[in-house]
Amino acid sequence: MNIIGHKDILTFFDSARAAGHLHHAYLFVGRPQLGKRTVAEHVTQLLFDSQKPLHTNPDFFFLKRGIHEKTGKTKKYISIEDVQGLQQFLRGKPFLHKKKVAIIDDAHLLSSGAMNALLKTLEEPRGDATIFLVAEDESALLETIRSRCQTCYFYPVRASDIESHLLEQKIDPPLAAKMATGSGGYPGKAIIWADNPEQYEWYTKELARCEGLFGKPLYEQLAAVEDLFAKKDDHIAARSELLTILDIWLALVRTQYTDPASPYVGKYDIVRTYSAIQRAKKDLLANVHPRMLIEQVLLTF
Repeated sequence: MNIIGHKDILTFFDSARAAGHLHHAYLFVGRPQLGKRTVAEHVTQLLFDSQKPLHTNPDFFFLKRGIHEKTGKTKKYISIEDVQGLQQFLRGKPFLHKKKVAIIDDAHLLSSGAMNALLKTLEEPRGDATIFLVAEDESALLETIRSRCQTCYFYPVRASDIESHLLEQKIDPPLAAKMATGSGGYPGKAIIWADNPEQYEWYTKELARCEGLFGKPLYEQLAAVEDLFAKKDDHIAARSELLTILDIWLALVRTQYTDPASPYVGKYDIVRTYSAIQRAKKDLLANVHPRMLIEQVLLTF
């Protein structure tokens, strides 16, 4: 498994495994698409001393948000029933290896009941099991859960590391450089773009949309973003897409602020726009109406 960046974390686990000093639970914290889950899967394969697909391994358990049977939509939280399935898995002895390993993806979305159930498991650790919690926001977890985990923080990786990976995947050099820079240090973004060119095209269109908002009258700005509010059946997916778009806008504004040659610095209040986008992201997660939030952001362009 090819890991982009995070050499310090990989070295840490190599040393811990060699010394036999592995903790019973690890909390991987960082923004989406940094590679937290990929590193957790990589370390899991090292613990199993096997490169076989994890989903076929009886000693591996992957826990994530389920799907509503009636609606077919992704559930908002990981339920207590999901955690009980993990507990059932951990009760038995390993089948093929010396230990069992579980990964909890989006652990920050554990429901209150699920967190309390997980806490009981962490309070009585098994020597033949290791659990990886992958989370974007550690503050969403109970402090008692965090205190029972060893925490690893993930940060954006160097653009040169991402570019090198893309070149290894035979991506055209100029395009690889653009993707690496545009990814903002998030390997997952670049990998998705390399595998799905239409996703990169979508990103460039959103970038152009944001650039086109500067200095325009409000009615033109509103017309430019109207399609963002088209009716979507899966509100969770729609909110996730809007958050991704706001991240693109945020990255562009940040780049403009730090670029001495930027045509926007001095002409527009870039700091005010940046703060407004950050605030909109936070309020969107709190279920504030998207249209109102975007309109507030537009007033700062």
